[in-house]
Amino acid sequence: MSFNPNQGKKFAEVLKETPRVNDDSSKGVSSKESSNYIKREKRRPYTFSLTPSARTKLTEIAKEHGYSSSSSFLNDVILQGKL
Repeated sequence: MSFNPNQGKKFAEVLKETPRVNDDSSKGVSSKESSNYIKREKRRPYTFSLTPSARTKLTEIAKEHGYSSSSSFLNDVILQGKL
């Protein structure tokens, strides 16, 4: 592959061109409103104690409600005020 001195000029011209943006995003609803984005707090680990039978029951209840983890279930129950 040989060096072409005009190649650098072509790259410079392409970089100077303004990018073409699709104007559909500016019409109607903003992209943030149209998405199903839910802002959630960052999770942090906390330690608390349960009896083994309470832990088993918590895991069972979480699975009955479709949660993959008892932590997520417990978090939602507390925030919804159902506790």
